[in-house]
Amino acid sequence: MSGVADRTDVRVRRGDSRRASIRAAAVDQFLTRGYAGTSMANIAEAAGMSRPAIYQYFTDKDDVFASSFTLVFEQHTDAALVALRAGTTVEAALDGLLQRFEGDLWEMTAESPHYDELVAAKRPVVATAIHAVLDRFWAAVADWLAEVSPGTRSDCQARRAGWLELLRWSPPGLRVDRPSVEHFRRRLSALARSVAADVAGAA
Repeated sequence: MSGVADRTDVRVRRGDSRRASIRAAAVDQFLTRGYAGTSMANIAEAAGMSRPAIYQYFTDKDDVFASSFTLVFEQHTDAALVALRAGTTVEAALDGLLQRFEGDLWEMTAESPHYDELVAAKRPVVATAIHAVLDRFWAAVADWLAEVSPGTRSDCQARRAGWLELLRWSPPGLRVDRPSVEHFRRRLSALARSVAADVAGAA
């Protein structure tokens, strides 16, 4: 029986590896060609496999799109939470969080001529999946804020809620004029300094 289990494990690992290759190829194709301009044939060629082979792993282009960009968000949120915990000061932690999430995502997408199309192309399944990832992400940030600035009084809770709102909703406004990656990263650092200073003042 162990031989059967071993062969099953190999097939599962091989399938996971191929799905990962397809997702990576798909993200590059969508950023280069846009959603409408990308076909399953484009993705298959970029992934180094035949078009029929892709359908062993994904049902259609929407499925590839949803899976690929949900994975991108998961990877960036995980990296951001690691950076948050690794920061030696509140400012460094918040800057690491913002750079790994907002900054790295912007660096990946800012140069794409199809950025607006890709944002608009989000299907309900993508929006639902990404919303779940972001809920987990911001809940973890809220927990961290409660650790660095504890307190159960209503004023303490209100301050933490305010910091969380600034961290969550300021970055979209900071990139509304489509800044360069370097400029956007400087804005994120300024946001981190501002929130960190307020956290220190509340101590």
